[in-house]
Amino acid sequence: MHADASPARVSDPHRRRAAHLYGLIISGAVLATAPDEFRLVRVAVLLLGTLCIYWAAETYVHWMASRTLLRRDLTREERRGVALDGWPLVAASAIPLAALALEALLGIETKVALDITLAVNAVMLFVIGWRMGKVSGLTGPRLVLAAGIAGLLGVTMIALKTLMH
Repeated sequence: MHADASPARVSDPHRRRAAHLYGLIISGAVLATAPDEFRLVRVAVLLLGTLCIYWAAETYVHWMASRTLLRRDLTREERRGVALDGWPLVAASAIPLAALALEALLGIETKVALDITLAVNAVMLFVIGWRMGKVSGLTGPRLVLAAGIAGLLGVTMIALKTLMH
């Protein structure tokens, strides 16, 4: 058996964590570029649809890369593992989607709702950055820097929206 032909890991915790953070970044990009003329339901569909497309593309790419490295087809369990490892990319949109739904129920205009949801997304990026930094053993200024960089990605999306609209 070739050295690269060992069984694939069924689950990749590294990819799951990264996919969640990446999902929030993509959510911010979609929210920042959504037209203010759209109804919030349309923005929510755009957000969820975009993340599902990214998830499908990422899953396909990981399947192909795994097959290339293993030099064989993946088992059903391996394919399922690859698909599930990427799912946090879509799941990360739950809170932004909930915010959009609540804002729609409250009748908040799209421009204001997008600004609020982008702010929520930026805070979530900071919190996730903080939690990931804490779990990895960072403390003090390094922890603040790690969380700050994650949060800055969200702030950058707010700046992008401001420049575009």
